[in-house]
Amino acid sequence: MNTSPAIELDPQLRAALGEAARLSESIGPPAPGIDGLREHAACSRRHWNQGGPDVPYGERTVPGPRREIPVVIYRRQASQAPLPVFVYLHGGGFTIGDQWANDRQMRELAQAWGGVVVSADYLHVPEHVFPSAVEEFAALLCWLHRHGNAWGIDGERIAIGGTSAGAVVAFGAAVALAGPGWLRAAVGVVGAFAADPDSPSMRSYGDVGLFPAAAAVAPMFANYLPGTGDRDDPRANLLLADPALLPPTFLAAAEYDVFRDGSTALAQRLRGAGRLHACKVYPGMSHLFFGFSRSVERASECVLDIAAFLRERLGEAA
Repeated sequence: MNTSPAIELDPQLRAALGEAARLSESIGPPAPGIDGLREHAACSRRHWNQGGPDVPYGERTVPGPRREIPVVIYRRQASQAPLPVFVYLHGGGFTIGDQWANDRQMRELAQAWGGVVVSADYLHVPEHVFPSAVEEFAALLCWLHRHGNAWGIDGERIAIGGTSAGAVVAFGAAVALAGPGWLRAAVGVVGAFAADPDSPSMRSYGDVGLFPAAAAVAPMFANYLPGTGDRDDPRANLLLADPALLPPTFLAAAEYDVFRDGSTALAQRLRGAGRLHACKVYPGMSHLFFGFSRSVERASECVLDIAAFLRERLGEAA
């Protein structure tokens, strides 16, 4: 028997989800294979990244343990002094997406905050499983700490963040680095921090036609964490990590998201260690809301909340 509570999606989000479905249908089915799926997702995102502030950007690469890591650097204005930096990882179930996935949101954040925003790609499954992405992102952060000055970045004022799977990878890297003083803040947007099938949010919203379905969560983590003991590794399971290894953290959760309770559970652990800035549940939102800032005011609100948090933790950018 379906005992799910009534869902009252925000009208703007409901319209955006409908438009996204129509856009996906107009693009046509993805070509066979993982590359076809990735290209289909990238085509869909291009529509939602249109418009927004005109913020200067540049493409660079950073040497990583397995490859040159592609990044996009957004900078609202030139500055003679090095600026703090927010380093972001996209979502996509550990499988799809790239450094351009949230281009509009990163431009909006750079405009609202004033610091440097770096959007990075990371190693995806099935080609690379845990801990490859975590190790790569940790290497990127260390490079920015040591060499960021060449890009006008203050390597002593670094914040990290990510959406969904990207939040898991980003926070895992913070745990791996064991809380360096230069890592000043963390942001998790609809983080996939827990996959408990019996959590209230998983039971309530996992079979109601919203993304992701509960049935897709277990395979997603099985692909990312195939090794014996991976699920008990604190770099992968943040609820097992020492919260003192994370910097002050802002968590953004969606009311109608299967992963909502993972964010609130992590918030409770962080609060006990004095590491929680805030955990905000955005009403009427579902898992995909952050990427719809083109037309959903709550998504724009989330961007502004992140900017305010970064100003508080990393100081005024200019």
